[in-house]
Amino acid sequence: MNAPAIDISFVVIGFNESPILADCIASCRRAAPRGLQTEILYADGGSTDGSISIAQQAGADRILGGDKRRRAAENRNLGLHAAQGCYVQFVDGDMLLEPDWPAAAVAALEARPETAIVCGALHERGAGLLSRVLELDWIPEEGDVAFCGGASMARRDVLLSLGGFPEDVRYGEEPFLCWRIRNELGLYIHKLNCTMAQHDLGIHTFAAYWRWNGRNGRSYAEIAARCLHTKDRLWLKPCISNAAWALLLLASALILLFAPWPLRAAIFVAWIAVLARKTIHAYRRTASLATSAAYAGHIYFVKLALAWGQLCWITGHFVAKKKGNNLAD
Repeated sequence: MNAPAIDISFVVIGFNESPILADCIASCRRAAPRGLQTEILYADGGSTDGSISIAQQAGADRILGGDKRRRAAENRNLGLHAAQGCYVQFVDGDMLLEPDWPAAAVAALEARPETAIVCGALHERGAGLLSRVLELDWIPEEGDVAFCGGASMARRDVLLSLGGFPEDVRYGEEPFLCWRIRNELGLYIHKLNCTMAQHDLGIHTFAAYWRWNGRNGRSYAEIAARCLHTKDRLWLKPCISNAAWALLLLASALILLFAPWPLRAAIFVAWIAVLARKTIHAYRRTASLATSAAYAGHIYFVKLALAWGQLCWITGHFVAKKKGNNLAD
């Protein structure tokens, strides 16, 4: 007798996620919708902390990888190609899936045949103001979007038709895959206004904050470059905006330090007005005035880190290109 067809494959990816990996896998097991056949796959990116043993003990149905260091896109592709489900729910090993999410995601995909991927909000588990500030970036508005992150539910056949997640980009593989889905297949990415998972960015210091956003800046630059000569220039406008705001911030700092006091006062008042406006806007999404004010500061200060990441990518890209040309000569 044939085994029942798998409806949902949970693909958990991880690298040294031992503190929470067992809970992550358990959350997938608890979230399996009643009446649907599911499987849990764990794709390991070369962990050295016993994550594979933890995944086995936690009840993962299959263990993949672990033999060498792999990036997230490679791990997701390992899981995707091994998955048997009609739908694939990708979960990072530092997440806890919400119990109601998979059922909501499946319902959305079945109601919208033109949709390839659905995603939802992430709730930051970390304590403190910074976690609450960064969580505001995860809050979605219901509707079709240009891209999503790695945690999402997708139609397996759609992803396989494109060869899975692109492994030839260092950063931003998920948005670039979404770009291909929209432009090559004419399908949609849809956000649901509900929580998908509990998440922990693990950003507790300024250095970590800067590194993370610098990497995001590299993602912006790399994907913008890949899509530059197309009709859908993904992330080109954000790249320009990040650079422009960073220059404005640096110019404002120089004025506040060295310009005559009337000009310094004018710049100071202008920035107070800008931050107050953003604080009011953020306050509509959260009841905390402190979080809203901190988020307003984050929105503009982060432009420096993003622009720095973009500059690093552009510089590295042209240096590598020049070396390649020299070798060819």
